[in-house]
Amino acid sequence: MKNQSRVLSIILPNNKELSMTVGLKDRGRDVFSQLSELLCTSDLPVFGLSVIKDNQPLFLNLEEKLSLYLPKTWRKNTSKEKVILSLKVQYFVKNVQLILNSEARKLYYAELKGRVLRSECFEQEGLYFQLAAFALQADLGDYEERNFAYFRPQGFFPFWIVQKHGNDYILKHTPSLHRELKGMSSSEAALLFIQESFTLSDVPLTIYRLSKEKNKPHDCVLMGVASTGLQISEVLNGEQQFVYDLPWPSIHSITFQGRKSTIRADGLREKKQVLYSLSALHAKNLLQHMSNSHQLHLITKPLVMRLKEKNGRHREMYITDGADLDMEDSDDELPQMTFLLDNVQKQTTGTTECRNATEMSVDEPEEMLVDDPEDVLRLVELLEGVSVDGPFISANFSLER
Repeated sequence: MKNQSRVLSIILPNNKELSMTVGLKDRGRDVFSQLSELLCTSDLPVFGLSVIKDNQPLFLNLEEKLSLYLPKTWRKNTSKEKVILSLKVQYFVKNVQLILNSEARKLYYAELKGRVLRSECFEQEGLYFQLAAFALQADLGDYEERNFAYFRPQGFFPFWIVQKHGNDYILKHTPSLHRELKGMSSSEAALLFIQESFTLSDVPLTIYRLSKEKNKPHDCVLMGVASTGLQISEVLNGEQQFVYDLPWPSIHSITFQGRKSTIRADGLREKKQVLYSLSALHAKNLLQHMSNSHQLHLITKPLVMRLKEKNGRHREMYITDGADLDMEDSDDELPQMTFLLDNVQKQTTGTTECRNATEMSVDEPEEMLVDDPEDVLRLVELLEGVSVDGPFISANFSLER
């Protein structure tokens, strides 16, 4: 059967939109390769393709066909609306030196800047003004005396700060902070922005929406996956309330079966937390993301130590071209982020057993011949009742402490 073509829109972290023609049988990997060519970059190591499915963002498994994630109307070419995928950071790394590609570093900075604009760490209000100064230096260069407003507060501050203080206050006081950075390169300012943004707890993490009971999807629990572990919050009366911070060393095990996940960790009530994903597909996605994030944390940990030993202190990479990299000694070269993530994905595919790392077992269903991937998921849901006892996902990974 001919691989018919379809049109996709890709939203980049800098809010630019690209239109792409892809094949109906294409996989996520094919889209990623085409996107890399359009951006003139060899790789986008920490990024993933995200789609809104069931009103929740979902990272695509790049080895799966696009048709698993996109609506039937797109496949049948009857969609009247644009089908959109977003390029988003999937794995947050504070050590930007591990991202060697200049275009990838620029997109990484752009995403973190956007996340800061959506951040709500109310107790750290002063930090947002310093971050705005770094962003102004990175985007505009040295401060110059002007008799007019040279930036829009909404482009550098979260809405709640603009609403609290007003444009006039921000335009009066921020330029003095920007002026203090005179002489700092744009790359160094972007570097400092990235470093400081990691101190905002709601910036370097991916949020998943789950529920505490299988038949009550509106009983909302937010699971944040970060490079250092998991964060759990509850939404009560429309307000988000932080509940648990679970670094990887505190977690004993995480098990998945269908939509159901069970976390066993120090600091939890009764030492465990049971949560339910919206569907088996969402659960499988969450499992892979958590497992890869933990593996990446283990792999990059010794590299940070090498950086400290080599530089005498923990230095970060400026966001410029490759000439800024200090890679003169080939024996001391750090592996590219792409290489690290390839290793992570190999270790977490199928059944994996390794020391000081994640042990994971995913039991896949027997092969079924059906025309529509969504029908597979619906069939699984029917077989499982509420898809918490069935065979679609039955996984466990234990974290050595």
